[in-house]
Amino acid sequence: MIKQEHFASPIYIEERPDWVKKLDSLSNPYIDKARENQKENNEKKKTLGYKNDIGMTYHSNPLEPDENFRFFHDYVARKSRWCLDDMGYDMSNYSLIFTESWVQEFSFNGAGHHWFHTHGNNHISGFYFLKASDKTSRPFFQDPRVAHVPLKLKEKDNTKITNACDLVNFEVRPGTLMLFPAYMSHAYMVDHGIEPFRFIHINMRAIEKNVLSSFSMNSSNFS
Repeated sequence: MIKQEHFASPIYIEERPDWVKKLDSLSNPYIDKARENQKENNEKKKTLGYKNDIGMTYHSNPLEPDENFRFFHDYVARKSRWCLDDMGYDMSNYSLIFTESWVQEFSFNGAGHHWFHTHGNNHISGFYFLKASDKTSRPFFQDPRVAHVPLKLKEKDNTKITNACDLVNFEVRPGTLMLFPAYMSHAYMVDHGIEPFRFIHINMRAIEKNVLSSFSMNSSNFS
């Protein structure tokens, strides 16, 4: 029989190690602030018997207003537009805006993680990894076919990526950029705190150009 593949969900990956040093340095004060904001909460946890910040993930304030990150956001916006075009969407009447951009770091004491989730009212999501190795957490993606889970059969070989898979994960490194449709549920496996794990997360939404034209918007926020 002839096999055809349909209803695919692409994940776009590119290596940009040339940005790591600059973006990691720019991210330091944001992570320092995020850690400071959680300091009181971590102290309260100690009264409950916690010895440290195990399991914490430190989430920064928004990055997109910071002009120092403009080169990164401009590039990601162009690439996100290209991805949507490549997927077959007519982008001629749409512009993309950043709805979210932040840097996040997992606890040095381990157990940082995220369970599966999506970011509503967006069209492209993405990660850029600043600190990662084969000893740190990995991004996971879940099969978006809603009918697959209740009807799923046992896989013949769960070490291979096939049409039967409902989960895939990726080993990433500093400089790895990943862009994917925002409807794809993603997660991060539990980190063991052996080496630092830090990444930037972005979300973008497509909005009709005639809607945007009625608003005054900062040009760094759309493409």
